[in-house]
Amino acid sequence: MNLSKSKYTRFCQCPKMLWLDTYHPERAVQDEALLRRFREGNEIGDLAMGLLGDFVETTAYTADGKLDISSMLKNTRKYLIEGKENICEAAFSKNGCYCAVDILHKTEGGYEIYEVKSSTEIKDVYLWDVAYQRWVLEQSGLKITGTYLVYIDRTYVRQGDIDIHKLFAVQNVTDAVLPYYAEVALNTARAGEYIAQKEEPEMPLGEQCFSPYDCAYRQYCARALPSPNVFDLYNIRIKKACEYLRQGIVSFDDVVRSGIPLNETQRRQVEFEQLQLPTYVNRLGIKSFLKTLRYPLYFLDFETFQTGIPLYDGMHPYQQVPFQYSLHYIPEEDGELLHREFLADENSDPRRALAERLVEDIPQNVCTLAYNKAFECMVIKQLAETFPDLAEKLMNIRENIHDLLDVFRDGFVYDRAMQGSFSIKKVLPALFPDDPNLDYHNLADVHNGTEATDVYLSLRGMEQSERDKLRQSLLAYCGLDTLAMVLLWQRLREFCV
Repeated sequence: MNLSKSKYTRFCQCPKMLWLDTYHPERAVQDEALLRRFREGNEIGDLAMGLLGDFVETTAYTADGKLDISSMLKNTRKYLIEGKENICEAAFSKNGCYCAVDILHKTEGGYEIYEVKSSTEIKDVYLWDVAYQRWVLEQSGLKITGTYLVYIDRTYVRQGDIDIHKLFAVQNVTDAVLPYYAEVALNTARAGEYIAQKEEPEMPLGEQCFSPYDCAYRQYCARALPSPNVFDLYNIRIKKACEYLRQGIVSFDDVVRSGIPLNETQRRQVEFEQLQLPTYVNRLGIKSFLKTLRYPLYFLDFETFQTGIPLYDGMHPYQQVPFQYSLHYIPEEDGELLHREFLADENSDPRRALAERLVEDIPQNVCTLAYNKAFECMVIKQLAETFPDLAEKLMNIRENIHDLLDVFRDGFVYDRAMQGSFSIKKVLPALFPDDPNLDYHNLADVHNGTEATDVYLSLRGMEQSERDKLRQSLLAYCGLDTLAMVLLWQRLREFCV
């Protein structure tokens, strides 16, 4: 059967996910953000290996770079015989069920399992994982005296070298695992039956498609749904959408016929789609927003990264760290559109250099526009807390930020091409259709925030020519974000003429 702990938890989420993994993995749509979190999870797991003291590691690879399971099982048996206190990636296999324990810790009466997670909290899916490991190890003849989850303590602040005993929190989940442990034998048997099926099993769409993780096969399983459908309703909760789906409310026609309650934004979304209405413009609402703005007018966008292991002193795990910004600005009415930008050196903490440039580039008391300003305001507040000598100027910028998103979120402009979303990557093509210069897909290397983070963090140690090319791609991507805001602002002005 070859059931690993990750496959087991995927089966627990949705049996069909395991079947597709086995027979049609090519139907998965990979989430780049999820893949990055997976890579970072491996780094965090490596760092945690020394948490309980000296250790040995079983990890081995084949010539083509894949895990050598056979060698890992052999190494584990060897270290158990030798009585090693801490065995990392301790590998076990029994009746087609396989797992590798992050840290197997020898105790007086047996062994303890320590499962390392890159999360800052404990989730039920982690208990599924640990329960499966305990079951496999006990089936293999080991006595398990305790099970523990190791996760990131978000309150940790780096000062100097990483202190793994402060970075990680450890929680005893021996009792919490028991209900999940009781289900493992039945679940593994059912998983074997599922894998043995040659015909694709039927599985209706439901909450399991979204939780505890987004399923990579969701687009495939939802291919028969009409577009748009009930899942596309603005801000609808997944649980509610799944409830409607079970009631047979799928298309927007079904939504109208059923009379289910809709908020104002959802009603507009459905109405515009059903009647194929043209762009809606509330000129009075737009004018009221534009009157709050003044010259000189600045347009600001940050790019940030988050890492579970803080890279620099004074950082928390998963803190948003700005490394880049774009700044378009217009000095006066009918003035020339100007542009400034900043992209930090990737080899050092970017925050100080960015903060100093930001207060140079944005004068005090000027009007600044952002798109979803809560993010920019949060970044600036954190910079002010980190650099008290710059706090007054930084907070002045923050206090004068206006939010371009408000115009669309308040319903002053709506086009059915927005599909019920007010993200800038939906609004921009809706109001500027078929303009290749405004299409993020036409950019090189960097097309979204996740890719911007990955590219920036990959720059260290890169060949100079490739580094320079990717830095230009980062500048082009961030620059398009603020240019998009300028064009949207101009289009709003045109609506009022």
